[in-house]
Amino acid sequence: MRSLARKVWSKLTANEQRKTPFERRIEHLKSFIDYAPSGGRPPIERMDLARLRITWVIPDFIPGAGGHMTIFRIASYLERFGHEVQFLVQNPTVHKTEADVLETINAHFQPFRGKVQLFERSAPDVDGDALIATDRFTCYPVEAMQGFIRKFYFVQDFEPAFYPSGAEALLTEATYHFDFDCLCAGDWLCRKMSEGFGRWSMSWPLAYDENIYAPGASETARHQARIAIYARYVTPRRAVELAFMALEILHRRGVPFEVDFFGWQLGKMNVPFPYRDRGVLSGVELAELYREAAIGVVFSATNHSLVNKEMMACGLPVVDLDLDTVRSIFPEDVMAFAKPTPEGIADALEGLLKKPHERERLRERGLGYVQELSWEKSARMVEAAIRERVKHAAERSAA
Repeated sequence: MRSLARKVWSKLTANEQRKTPFERRIEHLKSFIDYAPSGGRPPIERMDLARLRITWVIPDFIPGAGGHMTIFRIASYLERFGHEVQFLVQNPTVHKTEADVLETINAHFQPFRGKVQLFERSAPDVDGDALIATDRFTCYPVEAMQGFIRKFYFVQDFEPAFYPSGAEALLTEATYHFDFDCLCAGDWLCRKMSEGFGRWSMSWPLAYDENIYAPGASETARHQARIAIYARYVTPRRAVELAFMALEILHRRGVPFEVDFFGWQLGKMNVPFPYRDRGVLSGVELAELYREAAIGVVFSATNHSLVNKEMMACGLPVVDLDLDTVRSIFPEDVMAFAKPTPEGIADALEGLLKKPHERERLRERGLGYVQELSWEKSARMVEAAIRERVKHAAERSAA
């Protein structure tokens, strides 16, 4: 019997190995989008708006994942607000057990006491009040799961822009046509979902951890020619290449400066200006850098980054790209908006390096802008939206 089992397994393995790279790519995509319906009727009779049963579907993750940190922050607050929260982890590759997931969340992200379940291939047969997708591929099992009063999409970026025009971009954009209510990180995404795809949408602001990011004891500690640049070049939307070319232009102009690159390990580079390759830093280390630098630079060609708000909270003047994605969030006078070209970025940096009074103005404006932000306030906005839409869906079903 064991011999027969080994032969069957060997045959299956051989068949898998004989697949072409193209066939394996198709199988990979199908593993994320091919789900049969699961669950039954939504349990409307058990709905309690004071203690909602909220389930999040998330991709697997590693410590340091920024999008997951935001998810876990909001979920942790929802749990503290009195709701029953659980996570379903799709196609796990990092974590092997539910206990592993809980340990990572509590050790590296946020406090969480709820349940966790791993799944692949089949959508879990669970029910509740609110079911929340968190990225393009989690939308597909969420679409298949029938046991929830209302479904949501926690939208942190415009994901079709992550991919070249093709199958993945089309499969990603298709999720915005699912009947989900959109909980959007900022006004630009909210408009995108409502005006571009006809979705019910609300906007909540990215915030910062005030226990970590705060001004220093003295502004005299700042190095007057030090630039801190978010250099995660492996994420194309960060447009780090533009910043590098701008620095070369700045050097040719004879402007003195030094750079701290952070967010990714760059390695030894042959560049004509002094730099430090800081790699991935902890929150405490980032705050220290932001309190010592003269200018902070962080770009995003899609939805804005929360890094610029963390910089502002430390009193660091910020340079970002002059794009609608940024203008939709930040007022005119809280940061320097640079044209998205090497010359435009170099102009913005040179202007701030040569004008200490302008840096001081942006420092004060930025600090004033972020004072009203908090993760708890953002979580309350998400909570209110979920309550409203769950109640609305339940009333429609009962009518």
